[in-house]
Amino acid sequence: MGTRILHRHPLAAPAALVAALLLWGIPAAIARAGTPSLAAISEAYFASEFRASPVFATETGVHDYDAQLDDVSPAGHAARAERLDAVLARVSALDPASLTPTERDDREIFIGWINGQLLEERTVQLWRHDPNRYVVFGLNAINWLIIRSFAPAADRLALVIARERLLPRMLHDAEANLTAMPPVYIEMALENLAGAGPFLERDVPAAFASVDDPQRQAQLRAAGKEAVAAFDRFREFLEGRKPTAHGQFAIGREAFIGLLRSSLIDATPEQVLAAGQAQLRRDRAAFDRVSAEVDRSHPERAYDDIGADHPSAAQLVSTVRAQVVELRRFIEQHHIATLPANVMPAVEETPAFRRAAVFGELDWPGPLETRATESYYYITPPNPADPAAEQEKMLRLWNRYTLQTVSVHEALPGHFLQGIYRQSHAGWSMIRQVIHVFMAEEGWAHYAEQMMVDEGLEAGNPRTRLAQLSMALLRDCRLVDAVQMHVNGVNLVDATRTMREDCAIPEVQAYKEARRGTEDPGYFCYALGKLEILKLREDVRKAEGPAFSLQRFHDRFLAAGLVPIMIIRRELTGRDDPSL
Repeated sequence: MGTRILHRHPLAAPAALVAALLLWGIPAAIARAGTPSLAAISEAYFASEFRASPVFATETGVHDYDAQLDDVSPAGHAARAERLDAVLARVSALDPASLTPTERDDREIFIGWINGQLLEERTVQLWRHDPNRYVVFGLNAINWLIIRSFAPAADRLALVIARERLLPRMLHDAEANLTAMPPVYIEMALENLAGAGPFLERDVPAAFASVDDPQRQAQLRAAGKEAVAAFDRFREFLEGRKPTAHGQFAIGREAFIGLLRSSLIDATPEQVLAAGQAQLRRDRAAFDRVSAEVDRSHPERAYDDIGADHPSAAQLVSTVRAQVVELRRFIEQHHIATLPANVMPAVEETPAFRRAAVFGELDWPGPLETRATESYYYITPPNPADPAAEQEKMLRLWNRYTLQTVSVHEALPGHFLQGIYRQSHAGWSMIRQVIHVFMAEEGWAHYAEQMMVDEGLEAGNPRTRLAQLSMALLRDCRLVDAVQMHVNGVNLVDATRTMREDCAIPEVQAYKEARRGTEDPGYFCYALGKLEILKLREDVRKAEGPAFSLQRFHDRFLAAGLVPIMIIRRELTGRDDPSL
């Protein structure tokens, strides 16, 4: 997809800027017409980014580069940092007084996002330390061509072959990039690598079995064989480095502050930690109180009690499908939010190669996708190769009450509803279409878990509330562990203990949850985003008094986009009051 809407400005553009815009794809006549608008700059930047990052383009819904892979070499990363520097300078130079209020907000969103990208490219640099990002990146590059039916299967098969042929080079560059790898990063990569072979050898050919083209099928087998061999070599490389791995995962206080600022959060890490610890105390007190309602004789067993009420592995997907239908009915009957379209996500089992990191997840279409607009709600079943006792532990985590809470988060009124709103706002700027801030994305979905129970989901059933509080405690501990590990130097063992003891996370899940935070310090955004939304809702309620409508508040919040909550607060209230 090329640049879409270009605005002109009467001032003359410097020759260097004209040259840069021509490089980005803006026509010469428009580039020379005057200082480009924010829309022109942002659209030209993303057009250049789609060319340089074909997998990002595919994920976003731009299919001009689907036969290519990103350049993950140091030169490729350096070029991206230079593009980010250039667009940051141009956006920063725009006079806010010359912009509309919405454009001023978009400018702030864009600058925050750019600074977050530069933080990763030049400071955090997971591309130098985390092998798991290459495993997931490479397999997702193929998977997105499979699950999105944006073209006939025969055409997508040709694209898969082209990308599979490029995977060995990408993994070779990854080996050259990686240094000072933390052992826990290698551990996660090796777990996900276990799914690479079956995915490439079994799942990919099965997805294109209907294509009657012997030559292409032979090419797919050959490309898949080469790709599997490349992943095997990458696994051997990691296994060889594992005994001497010594990298540190903590990003440090200054980088953590940069992470907060990229989402336009002015709080310090210490303030964020204090807010998380306070919420943890409140949620733990409520969890203990509700546990006594569920099991008066042995409240410590209450969560285990609800774990006994679970579907079988074979019934897992059908149970979730039925729950999503009931959630839609509840939202409509209780006027929770406006549902713009009578569509539902496809509930499927999580692809094998993603199961080390994904428990339940919504995979929505790219914001610029116009053809393959399906959303997939993935649920991870027990591993059939595990002993029966281990499978039962997993199923107890997937009890009916927790399943419902996850369905609220991932489907309705959580991420799936966010995706519907995104698809129905084609008039959003490119900035609001392409950029999504996890504080709004995950904060909303986590907020929805509590809000739905508050509004009467399951008619006050204490087991439903207990499941919701268990998930709240999990997100509280994510916030606490993120700051403690990345700012205060807490190790993974102690972070796991916090998950297990302070937040009542079952043993089978506690370690993986703490481990996730080592490569994803931003997983504090669930709890912090919820706190921001709850405060915003209360502020709007106080301002509007009897005229306040929960449905109108939710509709306006969703209609602002997946942008920093500070921006949504400004657009809903006209003020920049503190968000915590």
